[in-house]
Amino acid sequence: MKFGSFVLSHAPTCFILAVVVMISAFVLFVAGVSVSIIVFTAIIEVLATLAALAIDWTRKKRFFGDLEACTSEVDHPLWMTEMVERPEYLEGAIIYDALGAIAHAANDDVAEYRRQVADYREYIETWVHEAKSPLAAAHLMVDNLRAEPLADAAAEKVESIDEELKRVEGYIDQVLFYARSEAFDRDYLIRAYSLADLVAAALRANASTLIGAHVAPVLGDLDLEVFTDEKWVEFILGQIIQNSVKYARSEAPRIEFSARLVDVGSADERAELTVSDNGCGVSAADLPRVFDKGFTGDNGRTGKRSTGIGLYLVKRLCDKMGVGVSAASRADEGFAITLAFSRNKFRFVDRGGHSSEVTQ
Repeated sequence: MKFGSFVLSHAPTCFILAVVVMISAFVLFVAGVSVSIIVFTAIIEVLATLAALAIDWTRKKRFFGDLEACTSEVDHPLWMTEMVERPEYLEGAIIYDALGAIAHAANDDVAEYRRQVADYREYIETWVHEAKSPLAAAHLMVDNLRAEPLADAAAEKVESIDEELKRVEGYIDQVLFYARSEAFDRDYLIRAYSLADLVAAALRANASTLIGAHVAPVLGDLDLEVFTDEKWVEFILGQIIQNSVKYARSEAPRIEFSARLVDVGSADERAELTVSDNGCGVSAADLPRVFDKGFTGDNGRTGKRSTGIGLYLVKRLCDKMGVGVSAASRADEGFAITLAFSRNKFRFVDRGGHSSEVTQ
């Protein structure tokens, strides 16, 4: 807080004091007092006013200066009262106590909301595990029906039921990973993995979906090692595969996996895994929004039963793990997603939004 700004904030008081000085000078002049005494008296009154303002500014400078600094430097406004000392003068003490009361009430509300969110997340995770039990039982029933002699029409219906059960299971997995992404640091294990192994695991997990859609996977050179979490990357790749299958071409659909090293030898050295298909692609207008929550675009409005959650989860989880993700596409020419794994460092973002970075 600058002294000039402080004086300007007291402009009404200074104006009144100036009027008092002029009135007192006029009274002294009328009383016949010499001009030199009048000037001396006016100078004393002005200096006394400036001295009073300077003393008041000195008392308030530290408190308001700390408040001003906290507005731009403190990570969270609720921590402001912890960073500022309680002043001794009345106005500052009242402001400090008011800020403390607001921060206390806000912290109580935040704690309550966090408790509610944690309870809700735990309920969702429990519900997901409970919901998987009847799904597993339904899969067993389908397997038992397959073992029995059935007419062709009945066999097709059994396969359709099994396909829908797998679709439901995929949606349940989305819910589970979405809930876990809020507490990412509880379920995160970094190890060295081969991209080839990660892609193979994702393909095995989605084999029935690929076979059902007659999508042929094409594997390039994936002999690169990355540090990441196997389970989360497998889920991410699964969402990308399912998205490609959903918008696959009716003739000769394929999905291709390729990898390369970028910026070799630099601090930004990374392994890029690109998953591309020859599907319907995305228009230039829709491409910047493919990772937005709930966005389905023109393709999602043509009977594809798109929810706009899959790629949103891909982006969300990649951001949590510090994996770069980008999309490229041209309408009617296919769609590609590139995952960039840092070779020199990795990071994850905890539930508080704080980023932790580790160098290999």
